[in-house]
Amino acid sequence: MIFRTLVAALALAAPLPPAPADIDATVEEYLRSTGLPGAAVTVTRGTEVLHTAGYGRTPDGEPITERTPMAVASVSKSFTALAVLQLAESGRLELDGPVRAHLPEFRLADPRADRITVHQLLDQTSGLSDSTVHPFTRPQPGSLAEAVASMRSATLVAEPGERWEYHNPNYQVAARLVEVVSGLPFDDYLQRHVFGPLGMADSRAIDTADELPSSARGHLLVLGGAIAVPEPPAFGGGSGGVLSTAHDMAAWLIAQNNPGRAPIASAATITEAHTPSPESGSYALGWSVGITESGERLISHSGDLFTSTAYQALLPDSGYGIAVMSNTGLAHGDAAALADELIALVTGQPTRP
Repeated sequence: MIFRTLVAALALAAPLPPAPADIDATVEEYLRSTGLPGAAVTVTRGTEVLHTAGYGRTPDGEPITERTPMAVASVSKSFTALAVLQLAESGRLELDGPVRAHLPEFRLADPRADRITVHQLLDQTSGLSDSTVHPFTRPQPGSLAEAVASMRSATLVAEPGERWEYHNPNYQVAARLVEVVSGLPFDDYLQRHVFGPLGMADSRAIDTADELPSSARGHLLVLGGAIAVPEPPAFGGGSGGVLSTAHDMAAWLIAQNNPGRAPIASAATITEAHTPSPESGSYALGWSVGITESGERLISHSGDLFTSTAYQALLPDSGYGIAVMSNTGLAHGDAAALADELIALVTGQPTRP
């Protein structure tokens, strides 16, 4: 009797997974009410793909499907962090060792930079800052090697490890570190050690905005209408250059939500990627850690380009994973807002009216 009562209570406490039709309805209503031209969405739970789909159209007017490559922007940082952690797991670099021990070309004008560790790049506590390395107003590099070389006149705003500051070039240095230690171009490394093992056949990493395919470009919303505009020239290798699809992101979320069962890293490595340091606060290694409105643990990362946004979320207590790629830019925040709607749906919370 006690056992049956407990089972009944648990069943009431944990809402059933949403049906694909419910996910479709949530996304389609969001597009209708906001004017978002298009999005790709993935919802997983445990090792199961609940739904992957595309909605709306690309700037060229093509329908978005679960196989349409779209920009994930700074969600890319979780892929870069995993690549570095894989090399650490195999003994090819030390996370707590100085970056320069593995990447001699990493030379800054500030002698304190010699003490920056690999881990400090990944948890954004290196001491590098947008105020001393201007990632968007500097002459844009064309490769990861050029990105690192362009930092030679930079100084630090804090001692390494002293404070957290989000800074894209930290991850450009980390991706160049992957290239030098592995002997492979960054995209080749991801193809062999991340995308390939997970079956992410339509995913790849690029360096510059000029390389974005038409499907990964987006819009700005002007007076309620979506205007297709080009992505401004920018370098995003390692920090924001991954392209993926709803189909492929399902495999990524499942791997992240099932430490020890994924073919890409040990349980300890996946767990480390999701664990913030005391200095970084809520920022882990390519992921942010927080809670949902319902009080559930949330491991996430957003991504913003001028013409598109992305968001990924893990809910480890219930096993859900959610990824959204939208083709409107950072001024609108649609990917994160739509992901919030989907998080509310899977956790049984009220969605917005």
